[in-house]
Amino acid sequence: MLVYLDGEYLPAERARISIWDGGFLYGDGVYTSLRLYSGRPLDLPAHLERLRRHAAALELPVPLSDARFAAVVARLAARNGLTAADARLRITVSRGGDADDPLPLRDLERLRPTVLVTLAPVPPAFAAWARDGIAACLLAPGSARGNLPHLKTLNALPALLAQRQAAARGCREAILVSEDGHLLEGSVSNLFLARDGRLCTPAGDDGLLAGRTRERVLTLAAGLGLACEARRLSPADLLAADEAFTASSVREILPVVGVDERPVGEGRPGPLTRRIQTAYRELVARELAGGGPAR
Repeated sequence: MLVYLDGEYLPAERARISIWDGGFLYGDGVYTSLRLYSGRPLDLPAHLERLRRHAAALELPVPLSDARFAAVVARLAARNGLTAADARLRITVSRGGDADDPLPLRDLERLRPTVLVTLAPVPPAFAAWARDGIAACLLAPGSARGNLPHLKTLNALPALLAQRQAAARGCREAILVSEDGHLLEGSVSNLFLARDGRLCTPAGDDGLLAGRTRERVLTLAAGLGLACEARRLSPADLLAADEAFTASSVREILPVVGVDERPVGEGRPGPLTRRIQTAYRELVARELAGGGPAR
């Protein structure tokens, strides 16, 4: 598999990052991940806009233009044989480093950021999860993504530990819970509940990463005439829901059919979730048909 690293296209096994890089040493960097459909990225400009906004919060420049990123993605898809397949794209920008100043605190502009772009095929299991639904587990209170949950930084240890807990419990997703016991998000997704024909999702100001796909689901729900509210939710709300689903750019819309070995609703994907799945897939088809080939 070829990757892009600081201006070069390299086999993944030959790609090297400095031991002084701030992303490696301190998690000092940002990333975004999204899905390619038959080699074409969905919603790349919006993901890059968020990447730049989050990088700016760290005083970290993003050295490539949007056009350059699009060209890199297209070339990687072609050279990796993924122009006819769906793939997961990740763009990582980290601080870079200086052996003479391994903990840089000032004059950060002198450091050259590291830019890494990788692609990997979407696992076939995702289609089965979308069809049949997934099981999730609730984590203990205090399982938020860290001190900067609204930023997609390289400090992903809380989310990684959450995913490992989910795997150990036979689940595909872990639901993070705030210190005061409110639902936040999945470890790699945002969460939606449905009850009595109404949608709700945890409020963004509760300390979570409000993802791009969450934003799109809210827009789709409004277009379908579905009431949808962002508010504080508790684990009891999840267990009492008629339906639940997660939303993310790579995994798309996944029905949650069970939580901690208890069924959600009837224990199978519900009609409202299916409507959102269908609307999202139609959105993907429209945007890819109207957007022209990736450049």
